[in-house]
Amino acid sequence: MFDFYALKDVCNDRADFTLKRMAYTVFVSLLFSFACSNNVLAVGIPGEYELGMRTRFQQVNDNWLGDAHAFTTRIKLTSNFTLDKNEQWQLLLEPNYVYAFNDGDYNSVTVKKSTSPIPDPKGFNWSKINLQYDSDDNWQLIFGRQTLAFDNERFVGEIEFWQTPQSFDALKFDYNDQLNWHVQYAYSNKVHRIFGQDSTAMIPKDDIRYGLTEKRPANELGEHRIAAHLVNVEYKTEDDLSIVGYGYFLENNDLARFSTNTFGVRISDEFKPNKFKYRYTVEFATQQDTDNNQVSYQAWYSLLQAGVQYKSHRMELSQEILSEDNMQGFITPLGTNHKFQGWADIFTGYGMQSGLRDQYLTYQGRHKKLRWRSVYHVYKNYQNGNVVGSELDFELAFRATRKWEFKLVFADYRVKHGLHYFAKANNDLTTWFASVAYKI
Repeated sequence: MFDFYALKDVCNDRADFTLKRMAYTVFVSLLFSFACSNNVLAVGIPGEYELGMRTRFQQVNDNWLGDAHAFTTRIKLTSNFTLDKNEQWQLLLEPNYVYAFNDGDYNSVTVKKSTSPIPDPKGFNWSKINLQYDSDDNWQLIFGRQTLAFDNERFVGEIEFWQTPQSFDALKFDYNDQLNWHVQYAYSNKVHRIFGQDSTAMIPKDDIRYGLTEKRPANELGEHRIAAHLVNVEYKTEDDLSIVGYGYFLENNDLARFSTNTFGVRISDEFKPNKFKYRYTVEFATQQDTDNNQVSYQAWYSLLQAGVQYKSHRMELSQEILSEDNMQGFITPLGTNHKFQGWADIFTGYGMQSGLRDQYLTYQGRHKKLRWRSVYHVYKNYQNGNVVGSELDFELAFRATRKWEFKLVFADYRVKHGLHYFAKANNDLTTWFASVAYKI
């Protein structure tokens, strides 16, 4: 339905998308955006553009899969064109390009190597190509490739952490009266994943599996054909009590075990009776197989969270449970999984998620342009409550200006009893990131 690769001058066939064509496409996008933003096109369409960049180095020490490091730069150009005098119709274009300085030296998943995975593949992708209509009655329609993000992005998100973000070919309706109601509905027939459009069905020649197998595992594909109805409805009271009900109905034609129906409710509130601000969140969801999924199961998810804040210092105690049934854990294949269950990405894989209890303590603070966050996780086996392992995460960020940010992230996972059917959880892993970002 929304196959944007059919646009000849926008994107060529994925199978033979050469470096020359890629460079040409980026150049044309830059030129087109500049022309529109400066009103030099013959049609005189007013517009604006914004260039963003993020350079990051990641090091992984993994005794099981092998040490790895990746040094990459992401460049994105967001171009917004107003198509009518009333500024209700807008066209949004956002190409995204990732350059790898140590190309071939790390396992990007798109090209597998004998090292721990770092899913930041090089290459060009269109993150956004959409047409947007803003009404005068608090509702909005967006048609085309876009990002979708609901609530805290646990179930549906854009995974902005990785250099290639996730986007959807979708039609989205959004009603927000800015007072009480926020109603969102989206239908999507394709999800463009963090592995990029070059992660196609055929194994490339520089992949270690080349010659041993021809087909790539479906969980590594850069695109999944889906039929997803995503509904999220929030009601907020005058006292800022938020009640959200949602239903995410997903049929995945490329990976059947991702076909799920998920229903849930999320309640959160905050109040400040004195110098301290208190917050809490309670969430519960159920999930079951649907459509072409060959595994019959029913699982549930829960989140309990309570926090207190004094000035710029905040403490939060949380417990997240993803249950398991018939050896199938509660899964979130469209979610921003890196944000949850630890930044070492032991349990956040998009191929398999295990039933797990995650208990964690978060402390974050800020002083002028410097901010920090520390999280300590204790992971427990859902079935018997044994401690699987623990993880310490730390983030330090310095926002030099409104546009420039420098960041250092550290994550250290230590195994205790492990999981007998989940090998990655049975080995220690340490990783750290250093990045500099401009308008990202």
